[in-house]
Amino acid sequence: MNMIDIKEKAQGDRTIVELAGKLDASTTPSVEERLVRMIQEGKKYLVLDFGGVTYLASSGLRMLLLVVRQVNKLEGGLVLCRLNDTMRDTLDITGFLPYFIVVPTPEEAVRKLTP
Repeated sequence: MNMIDIKEKAQGDRTIVELAGKLDASTTPSVEERLVRMIQEGKKYLVLDFGGVTYLASSGLRMLLLVVRQVNKLEGGLVLCRLNDTMRDTLDITGFLPYFIVVPTPEEAVRKLTP
């Protein structure tokens, strides 16, 4: 069974979510559940740090769309950081890239979420 590690770090009302492992059909449901729970708890400014992600499947792409829609409904924000070239290309080719703010570092991501 594949595993994915999820770590949360609060920075004021911003939450950095560090992901490590493969984001595929077997791991995406647990990540989605955790992110949805965070949003329901009022954490509507999220940074997803992909620095440790080694694979992004279509299930992960669908989950990202769900999460960005939820935070947008709450007038929050979602920023992706440390995507490797393959993941960024996948978002671009699928037409999903315009739905996301993508930056190189978690620090820059937090700044993007600051009004």
